[in-house]
Amino acid sequence: MKLTRRDFLIKGTALLATLGLGGPMIFAENGSLLRSQEADHGGSDSSALVVIQLSGGNDGLNTLIPYGMGGYFDARPTLGLTQGEVLTIDNQVGLHPSLTRLHALYQRGKLAIVQGVGYPKPDHSHFRSMEIWQTAEPEKMGRTGWLGRYAATSLSRNGNPLKALQIGSGAGGLAFQAERVNVPVIQSLETYSFLDPKMPKTEQNRLAKAFLDMYDPKRQGTVIRVTCERGRDAYDSVDAVHQLGGGYQAKVEYPKSAIARDLQLVVKMLAGKSGTRVFYLQLGGFDDHVEEKELHARLLKQLDEALGAFYEDLEAQGLENRVATMAFSEFGRRVKENGNGGTDHGTAAPVFVLGGKIKGGLYGVMPSLTNLDNGDLKYQVDFRSVYYTVIDQWLKGDAAGVLGKTYERLGFV
Repeated sequence: MKLTRRDFLIKGTALLATLGLGGPMIFAENGSLLRSQEADHGGSDSSALVVIQLSGGNDGLNTLIPYGMGGYFDARPTLGLTQGEVLTIDNQVGLHPSLTRLHALYQRGKLAIVQGVGYPKPDHSHFRSMEIWQTAEPEKMGRTGWLGRYAATSLSRNGNPLKALQIGSGAGGLAFQAERVNVPVIQSLETYSFLDPKMPKTEQNRLAKAFLDMYDPKRQGTVIRVTCERGRDAYDSVDAVHQLGGGYQAKVEYPKSAIARDLQLVVKMLAGKSGTRVFYLQLGGFDDHVEEKELHARLLKQLDEALGAFYEDLEAQGLENRVATMAFSEFGRRVKENGNGGTDHGTAAPVFVLGGKIKGGLYGVMPSLTNLDNGDLKYQVDFRSVYYTVIDQWLKGDAAGVLGKTYERLGFV
């Protein structure tokens, strides 16, 4: 009997999401979809980048705290943290007291903090500012993302369907947008399957074969061909996930949070030799207009505990020198606290870069708290310099091609 797309909707699970590269699939029993382009794979021991998007606008001034700079306590009479509370880095700045594990990693030389990162003519809209960070094009409405352009150029011959992944909620948005670049969204290894595993194997294989026939990329017509390519990419990505080696053994206890679970999944993928070059994750909730002191401390603790366990796990698996992790937010907060125990949308903020081969320390300059732009910090480091350094020095990609021109290389790699 000939199967139709309707059959998949009846017998499959979340197939339409699959075609968006975020849903479940199954692999062929004979493993016939193993990639033939192994020479272009990039290798399971290549360097990997983990990007963590801190959505909502993280308060950089209460993350990397300028406790020794004039104007901090005047602007934040209730939100300001004292020197006794701060995890000091030098006589000017220190980390929030929730960031104990990141502070320890900083002292070990594994954490770089780039101060005052932003872009010209900053936008206070969550949507527009995040779009700017994801496209790396502040001057215009970008149609492609910086990681999408990286994948389309530097990874164009990499046949690995798992070369770039969104983990968890799939917050990458425009970051991976590019022509002929499809990035799977994976929430867990166990649920990333095409059909109900309880279904008889003969029925699974019948549906799998019908799916591959239906979404054959050799079909004529641009629209149909693009749809077929996306379907086949989705199928191949799940096949690759199911064929990962069993290299991961749990050696570290992670906290019970979504970001910790997502970071552990990154380690599982790398330990299984997924060959992934870029992972994208999200931790949200940083839009602290009210009652910031308690809420911000709680979120930073969640981030700190997750990253601490993640780095410990990387070390336990022997992967710490292969992974660099970058955490950013779409903007910082205004210098002066508001009347609701919170802060409003601002501009420049720190970017964290963590890894076994990262040259830890402070980079850039903390912006002045008194010489302001209408109440906002004046950025000191263009965020594209961070991207340029990561692509050029860590991923060994075509940074100038991705970003349109060269930018200052920072010294953290």
